[in-house]
Amino acid sequence: MKNFYIKTAITNLKKNLKLYVPQIIASAVMFGILYIMISLADERALDDSRGGNYIGAFMIVGVLVMGILSFIIIFYSNNFLMKRRKREYGLYHVLGLDKRHVIKIMFFENVISHGLSIILGMIIGMLFYRMSILLIMKIYNMELVTGISLISFTALILSVLLFMFIYLSTFIFNCISIKRLKTTELLASSAYGEKEPKVKWILFVLGLLTLGSGYYIAVTIQKPVEALAFFFLAVILVIIGTYFLFTAGSIFILKLLKKNSRFYYKPRNMISVSGMLYRMKQNAAGLASIAILATGVLIMIASTVTLYGGIDKTLKDQFPHDMYVNMWELYDRTEEREYMYKGGLDYDEMKENLSEACNRLGLRLTMFGKEKTLEVAYVRNGNSLELFSEDFIKDEWIHRHFEDDETFVITFIDTDTYKMITGESIELSNDEMAFGKLTGYAWNPDSIRIAGLELKNVKKLEKTPVHSDITEVAKCFVMVTTTENLEKIYNEQSERYGEQKSEYEDRYFADIEGDDAKKQELESTLIEVAQERETEEGVLIRINSRTEWEERSEAYQLNGSLLFLGILLSIVCFFATALIIYYKQITEGYDDRNRFQIMEKVGLAKDEIKRTIRSQILMIFFIPLLVAGIHTLMAYPILSKMMSMLTTTGANIFLICIGIVFIIFSIVYISIYSITARTYYRIVS
Repeated sequence: MKNFYIKTAITNLKKNLKLYVPQIIASAVMFGILYIMISLADERALDDSRGGNYIGAFMIVGVLVMGILSFIIIFYSNNFLMKRRKREYGLYHVLGLDKRHVIKIMFFENVISHGLSIILGMIIGMLFYRMSILLIMKIYNMELVTGISLISFTALILSVLLFMFIYLSTFIFNCISIKRLKTTELLASSAYGEKEPKVKWILFVLGLLTLGSGYYIAVTIQKPVEALAFFFLAVILVIIGTYFLFTAGSIFILKLLKKNSRFYYKPRNMISVSGMLYRMKQNAAGLASIAILATGVLIMIASTVTLYGGIDKTLKDQFPHDMYVNMWELYDRTEEREYMYKGGLDYDEMKENLSEACNRLGLRLTMFGKEKTLEVAYVRNGNSLELFSEDFIKDEWIHRHFEDDETFVITFIDTDTYKMITGESIELSNDEMAFGKLTGYAWNPDSIRIAGLELKNVKKLEKTPVHSDITEVAKCFVMVTTTENLEKIYNEQSERYGEQKSEYEDRYFADIEGDDAKKQELESTLIEVAQERETEEGVLIRINSRTEWEERSEAYQLNGSLLFLGILLSIVCFFATALIIYYKQITEGYDDRNRFQIMEKVGLAKDEIKRTIRSQILMIFFIPLLVAGIHTLMAYPILSKMMSMLTTTGANIFLICIGIVFIIFSIVYISIYSITARTYYRIVS
């Protein structure tokens, strides 16, 4: 009897290859990508390399997202297959097999099809894992990491367990579904949903409200920190609104078209609108899913490509020179050996230390300079910059106030320092200033009130003359003013903050020629030089360096990990989109075949039938692409605010990137549609 079930299952799979093959391929791709993500998260060789912590952390997030996507997509394809196969299962019941026998046949069908998808997924994962490592190294601008595992048994076991859980869940769901349905319901299941639906006004109104609220948040929000906080709320509202409006709003629009006699009473329009109206209930969820998946692809790829492509510009804005070094002499202030700023070493001494370190490593010092800066935190009140209250404590403020959108950190330099850094002279009076941003946060006031001064902004600094160490967590700006004004600013914050005041900082900058690998050793060499120069017990020379090449490496690792994760998730979304479109084409084909055969018999010309078919499927499958484009465009304002915290590339570049990605995605989408449409035409004709 067991052989009967197995043979019947194999026969059924052969007869329904066009239904099962796409599911097997899509599941295999998802399994392979999940295997790659877990392998990367578990790869010990990457943990020991620069940036390995980033790829591991992002892959853990990717595994969670992949698990959710896999569950949703496999359940969707399973529901489609069950809808197409229930009539067949009903016939088995009529022929004498009871439901437990049907469930046994279905069990072996699942074992064979899901087993094939897991085996194929293993092959895909193992084949493309090392290719993924090469791609990561390319994105990171790193040399190839050695010691990479050929097979990750941990990833293999976890991937198999997760997919077996998903498959078992779908099988239990199918068993319950078959057990609850009568034989007549199984036989008639493929015909369900043919009644003309009514407009669900509650869903329609809720859809308008949720989608409108999501759009309103995305368009009106102004503060980058708030954009980050409200982004996911806007996403959830838009997703809910999309499903509601595809379910209720599409029916509302189709009924309006039906009432328009000029439009509706034409053979092609009448057939298309009527066909869509009668089946919109079952189409709505699939079309909304396509729109959401397409939006996800557009946003993920556009955002990660913009971040990755803007690395060099962002770093150049933040690091005008290769290296910045603070070399401070410190003395013991208490018995607990707390150290306090005493003063910077002089220019010649610092240059000597750096030259000596460069010579040891075979590097050449091409430029050396010194900048005197003062970095102070303020609360913005309109165009006024005000100090914090007297109980302000700097270390606590760093954690409590950086996320406050009205907290600005200003780096002050005088005109002499500006000339030393840039080689350009700038003439300012005591009521004038030059102003620029150190981060992506934009603020370009005409004037600023500070320390009892009213300073007019006479020059916008397009290029950043100085660097701040806290640009990743704070909104930082630079102000060039006169030496006299700088003293007033220093005295005001000194009186308010007392021991917690900001001190002038002598920071040295340098441009260095030579091998990047040698440059990375430079900081440790400088520390060794400083240790050799310790003069007496309790006195230290502390070195803090910020290097452009180290920041570039960090940025490539962080943004590269995001880009790689975006690529993997986009591949999954592409396959999910293709699978949904393919199954929708099959559904439309079987639903339309009898209808168009009747139309041909009553005298409708074949050419007219083909034009009607083309009109209907175009209306169905290109609406999600249009909706995805609208969603992405409406998301642009809030996304650009978030991007401003991460890159100085500029909103226009991000918008251009969205446009390019949308064009490429549209080409791929049209290709998927064209390929799957052939299945529809074969079924209908």
